[in-house]
Amino acid sequence: MNLQKRIKLSMTVITVLTLILIFSSTNASAKSNFFKKFETDYKTIDIDLLRHEIEEMDVEDFTYQKDLATFYFKSGKMYLLRYIDGRPTTAVFIGEGHAKISIPSHAERMTLMGIAKDSVIDESFKICFIRMADDFDLRLKEKFSTVRKKLKWKDFQQVKKSQGEFLFKPNIFHTYDNFFQLARSLYTRELDGDNGYFWIDFNRYNFTYDPSRPEAIIIGYEFEINDMEITDAVYLKSHLQNEIDTKSLSDITFPTIPISHEIYLTMAGLDGKKLESAQTNFKLVVNADSLKFVSTFLHYNLKLDSIYLNGSPVDYHRRKDFKFIGIILPEYFHKGDTLNLTYWYYGKNFDYLMPYVENRQATDHSLHFTIPRGYNYLMPGMGDLAKADKGTDTFSVFPQQPLSEFYFQGYATNYDTLSKISELGMQINFIKSKAIKKGVSCFIPDEIYETSMMDAVNFMSSKVGAPIGTFSINVFPENFMSMPGLVEMPQVLCYNPGYSEPLGGFDKLAGHAMAKQWFGHLLKPYSTREAWLKRSAAEYLSLLFVESKSSTAYYTNMKLHQDSLYKFDQQKMTRPLYANKRAGEIINTNKGIWFFHMLRMVMLDLETGSNQNFTKFFYRLAMLSNGKIFTNEDIIKLAEKYHGADLRWFFDQWLFNYTVPTFDVTYRIYKEGAEYFISVEVDASGVDKNFSHPMIMNIKDSNGEANLKRVQISGEHTSLSFGPFTDKPSGFVFNELFSVLSNDNVVKK
Repeated sequence: MNLQKRIKLSMTVITVLTLILIFSSTNASAKSNFFKKFETDYKTIDIDLLRHEIEEMDVEDFTYQKDLATFYFKSGKMYLLRYIDGRPTTAVFIGEGHAKISIPSHAERMTLMGIAKDSVIDESFKICFIRMADDFDLRLKEKFSTVRKKLKWKDFQQVKKSQGEFLFKPNIFHTYDNFFQLARSLYTRELDGDNGYFWIDFNRYNFTYDPSRPEAIIIGYEFEINDMEITDAVYLKSHLQNEIDTKSLSDITFPTIPISHEIYLTMAGLDGKKLESAQTNFKLVVNADSLKFVSTFLHYNLKLDSIYLNGSPVDYHRRKDFKFIGIILPEYFHKGDTLNLTYWYYGKNFDYLMPYVENRQATDHSLHFTIPRGYNYLMPGMGDLAKADKGTDTFSVFPQQPLSEFYFQGYATNYDTLSKISELGMQINFIKSKAIKKGVSCFIPDEIYETSMMDAVNFMSSKVGAPIGTFSINVFPENFMSMPGLVEMPQVLCYNPGYSEPLGGFDKLAGHAMAKQWFGHLLKPYSTREAWLKRSAAEYLSLLFVESKSSTAYYTNMKLHQDSLYKFDQQKMTRPLYANKRAGEIINTNKGIWFFHMLRMVMLDLETGSNQNFTKFFYRLAMLSNGKIFTNEDIIKLAEKYHGADLRWFFDQWLFNYTVPTFDVTYRIYKEGAEYFISVEVDASGVDKNFSHPMIMNIKDSNGEANLKRVQISGEHTSLSFGPFTDKPSGFVFNELFSVLSNDNVVKK
């Protein structure tokens, strides 16, 4: 199939998926009167623009302030439509307008800069599309009179072309159901006034004020014209009066706090991997002052039958094939109250078993399985099998530690177990499939597979201690998921030795799988702003293992990750590392690896070559992040403790900023009298005026021996001079050991 046909087919599939996302909700009992009205209102929000009577008004010199944003409507037509309880929920403006949004956070400005190439929004517009549940309509009607009519076809076409209508509609790319978020705010409209829901799309930007989300302010950007979704660029709390520092960004109040998951699973199917039925008891504590609606999530492949609250059916809303579930509580609950929610569902996907909330935290888990007799399952914390009715067995699972996610592996018979003991006395169980023959193409020989996995666990234990709460590890020769006590690493794996051996060969893959024993589902980030650590730290620990076998392979990997980041930079797609999902998986991995490498270079003792300070930091980081809920500020303080000096400048540049500097360097080695000198001129671009970073340079003596120096590079231009030297230096290396992530153009005069 050629590329054009693939693209056409992909767009067709996306279109079909979007079209089938029609409203759907299921309950085990009759719907409450409140929910019946909610369903009607939800449908009204989506009624076609052409089939709805509108109110039209001529608007002139009207300013509307919405938290951080100021919208000025100089002159034009304003249309109000989609009325619920006598108030409009949609507005369309066609005319001359202006939007100005100031962002009181340097880190969030950098995220916006990385996405939209501007840190301030100051835009004129000719058309904007608005969804609201606040007092926007009342403010308009205080100044302007309205006329009832139908929307003109010409104006309708302009609205459609602006994409605002399309981008607001819930689709498979959205985390939240925008219609639900708008509808829930309608019910507190009279009380909230200007605090209600407000969403506006203009040019390639949109601005959201959603009082029910943990961070009410969301600024999005259409990264490429005709995108299927908006790229979220800014998240902030509401009502910020002053500039907020980076350490305060994590100070977010979540509406609920997850406490525990208890799940009952009945497995079925020819492979024993189908969830015939699942019941999860999910306990939450209310953290908001008052709560009527609860946002929860469940993998879209899992089909929901019903939800109960404290033993009674509760109303909920979920679109088909959508992970968002909006629960409507029968009454308001208040801070400190406990919600005992029970979900009944089924489906084929068992990678993501259980419902969760916005602040996905590690919680206590207990699982109870009913399985077809003769089938095997592998997971940490398994109890003994017991016979049940009709050819089934049962067993229970109680993991040793709280987990943010739980995986398990179903497998057939004809497996053997080979047990080995790590250097710290931990039992490593290799699950060996008799069906995987050594003659199979791409088979990884046992001596490579087992030795590499054992080497990885031994090396990592020496660097970051024994995995917390794990007494044995099962190594399963399929898939790539990994969690405490379970490492899934394929033994039948095709990879090109000519390409992979310089990168570490199978050791790199083994390290990737094993590292998640330390930086995986046990981590307790306070918010998504700390979630970057989960991928970054695990991947860097994996590379440290590769380095223990081959420093050349380590630096080859660093170079590849550097090249990848350059390509993103050239495509204007770089993001701050702390932005996590907004940064994307590749940036989280590649930049995260470089983050830890550069921190290691800052802590490196140049005189002795010792990495002792970084090693101690990394060890304590594993204990910190697995032991308690942590924030970025905790990581900064820990790094400063083992470095022995201020490191906020480092985190500001590499965690909270998006830029990757370019250095144009010229140097010359010259003689004055009987002595030799080196002069270096460094021009920096892609950095702000406050950029400053210590760089390691190598002045090779006349015998070619290394002489490392740590030199500060600051601002847009730095002049350096080295010497005098009795003998002529044989060479000069700028940015030795890849001490700074940068694009270096070095020329010798």
